[in-house]
Amino acid sequence: MHMTESRWKFSVAVLLPVAAAVLVTLALTAGFILWSASRTDERALEQQQALAAHMIAGARSDFEGTQGTEVLRYDAVEAFLGDTPDTDWIESSFGAAGYDDFGHDRVYVLDPSLTPIYAARDGESAGVSAYDQDRAAIDPLAVRFRSPERAAQIAAYQDGSSDWPPQVSDIVDLGGRAAMVAVLPIVSDWEGQEQAPGHFYLHVAVKFLGSDVADDLMDQYLLAGAHFDTVANTLPGEAVVPIANAEGRFVAFFKWQPERPGQDLLRETLPASGGLLVVVAAIIGLLLAFLARSTAALDKARVEALFRATHDPLTGLANRALFTERLERAPLPLALLALDLDRFKAVNDTLGHEAGDDLLRQVSGRLLALVRATDTVARLGGDEFMILVSGTADSAALATLAGTIVAAISEPFRIGRDTAQIGVSVGIATAVADERKDLVSRADFALYDAKESGRNTFRVFDRLARAA
Repeated sequence: MHMTESRWKFSVAVLLPVAAAVLVTLALTAGFILWSASRTDERALEQQQALAAHMIAGARSDFEGTQGTEVLRYDAVEAFLGDTPDTDWIESSFGAAGYDDFGHDRVYVLDPSLTPIYAARDGESAGVSAYDQDRAAIDPLAVRFRSPERAAQIAAYQDGSSDWPPQVSDIVDLGGRAAMVAVLPIVSDWEGQEQAPGHFYLHVAVKFLGSDVADDLMDQYLLAGAHFDTVANTLPGEAVVPIANAEGRFVAFFKWQPERPGQDLLRETLPASGGLLVVVAAIIGLLLAFLARSTAALDKARVEALFRATHDPLTGLANRALFTERLERAPLPLALLALDLDRFKAVNDTLGHEAGDDLLRQVSGRLLALVRATDTVARLGGDEFMILVSGTADSAALATLAGTIVAAISEPFRIGRDTAQIGVSVGIATAVADERKDLVSRADFALYDAKESGRNTFRVFDRLARAA
């Protein structure tokens, strides 16, 4: 009886408190793990939502930029200077080229009275009556160019005091489909191309927010199941970012299946946790070790998610989001080099996309070897690269760097058993005062000049020449 009573007292005095402590510890630990996983998923979702909003804004900015690239050209304005527009030129340069080169699903040209003179859909000419189906959404944008404010902005661009003519854009509903629409006057800032005040044509570009745009975003930012929708309802577990038009009304919704590093971690660690529970003698130590591993794994998952969100998956270079962030924060003075590979498409077409991917990785390696550790090399998509050089606006040094880059990329690339020979065009722009917002467009202008000069060379943005 004494031995039995002693064992009972020991169980009550020692084992029961230990068991209770273990159970409380397990409950607290389980609660902490679930809470940590939930918070991790919440933070990951917040980051992905911010990234998605930034991506959509970037896609819209890119779309507006492609319209400027297509319209703000000497030959484009030249086609509209005669008594009647050059319809053959419009057909080849705005219709098929706008669709093939820039993905403009619909293109319209409106005369000064806002009457359509040309319409194209999916790169093929359509009757001007096709405009009637989209008139209700586009006319309110086009009519803004009749305002004195827009007229003054156009005049400022024509006389060289502004770098960009007024552009009106919005996200609209076209026949139940969300679309980006941009309207840009076909005006010139070149000498010799005189246009009567108010007598200019309007170029209208339309790009639907469809699977092609979503696929591009998935490829660049690794968002699973990304798609656009016109209804707010979501599937279980789906994340959504609403897209509003200029009036603040939601006209589209960007949806995707978000990464949930916390839940993924739980699925991976629960079996191991169950095994640890049976080892009662070392439960506290094992729980502490488990918590340490869990915390480390959660931190690693967050770091990996952040890296994937800010870096190009093919080359490991900075992506558009990270490039934009560093451009906004880089101290002045700074410089930007815009790069576009020459003859890259030929490599893809002849050797295949895997060879093209290998070539892009090799190009990235060569670029990284030529810049400082404090500089940022970014791939914005396709064969388009940007190099952000902080702390200098020395044109001579930048020209030397650009020349070195052109020479390095011109060297042959070994791809498997084949050899590829490409080139690179480089545009250089600098910012020494409050010019940061114009740096990208200026570098793009310089890049365009380099391409127009025969490619495989570089050009420095000339403020005086551009203002002339």
